[in-house]
Amino acid sequence: MAIEDVEGHPTCLQFTVNMIVSVRKYRWQCIECKCCSVCGTSDNDDQLLFCDDCDRGYHMYCLAPPLDTPPEGSWSCALCIKEFHHK
Repeated sequence: MAIEDVEGHPTCLQFTVNMIVSVRKYRWQCIECKCCSVCGTSDNDDQLLFCDDCDRGYHMYCLAPPLDTPPEGSWSCALCIKEFHHK
């Protein structure tokens, strides 16, 4: 689903400024349809992390290196760290 297909205003969907920029670059999915950006499945949804900058989903075990536990506080994927946090 493209951002243009989303029913609702980005602010009503609680998109951050970085999310608004990011979701214009990829095929955004609602929470019901969201899958892992690495393996492409929605299996083990209790293991999915969502990037606070782009809203993409990632299984903790699909990350390199994998995570055993969810991070405390906010989390950004590698793509967004490069794009928004310049690391």
